[in-house]
Amino acid sequence: MAVRFLIRFIAVLACSMSLGPVAVADNAEFDLQLEYRVSWSNADIASATANWSFGGTSFELAATSRTLGMTETFRKYRGKVEISGRIENGRHAPDTLYLSGISKRRTREATTSWDGATGAISTTRTPELDLEKVFPLEDRHIEGAIDPLSAMLNALANLSRTGTCSGTERVYDGLRTSEITLHDLGTAVVEKDRPFSFEGEARVCGFTGTPTGGHQRKSRWRDKERKPEDLRVFVAEVRPDLFIPVRMEAKSFLGTVTSRLVMPSLRYSGRDG
Repeated sequence: MAVRFLIRFIAVLACSMSLGPVAVADNAEFDLQLEYRVSWSNADIASATANWSFGGTSFELAATSRTLGMTETFRKYRGKVEISGRIENGRHAPDTLYLSGISKRRTREATTSWDGATGAISTTRTPELDLEKVFPLEDRHIEGAIDPLSAMLNALANLSRTGTCSGTERVYDGLRTSEITLHDLGTAVVEKDRPFSFEGEARVCGFTGTPTGGHQRKSRWRDKERKPEDLRVFVAEVRPDLFIPVRMEAKSFLGTVTSRLVMPSLRYSGRDG
């Protein structure tokens, strides 16, 4: 049960948080490479890599995640995320999102498209949702929702403009819907607790979420009401106008799971002249 929970957590983490969305000056064109290491206590249990590409009015991401160490031994997992989207009036919106997760037990894929002209959202998934294990998806929660990564980009763009974490988004990733809310928890000095990790001041953003469809009917993660402090993302300006999550801490019944940006992995290549 514990290993199964970690696998589910890693999949959610890689999709929505630890891939390192960024916020930059408007119309900047650049490529960015990032890697995150996920640990439980003193053990590394997963890693995620991301390749972002930003144009003046568009963005793309290709990312992968995998288990490490003891988690690899007991419950091997490989994840993949690809997204393309557009930037309109300072907001990020998805065009297509592809997710896949492969473990010893099963393989899941979902491809979702957003029609920018009509607002229509369509998804193909393999296999279809097992409604004995998860709650059904409802059109009223899908309509008008964006993907979790675009939501994170919008949150970080707002942070770069206002200096605070705030806002609520309805999100859909092809498998689940939810409503996420950001909470400003002030600033903190992040200590260098790994040779590769970030050190310095960061804005602390708390996250809470309300699942609205596709989530597990039985989940110890939702046995109690979550507080903003239970899921904290530390965002730092690693270079002028470039804001990146450098650390994430998530409390669970197993203890705290921490995701750290591997600072030597950061590769920034500007394309704006």
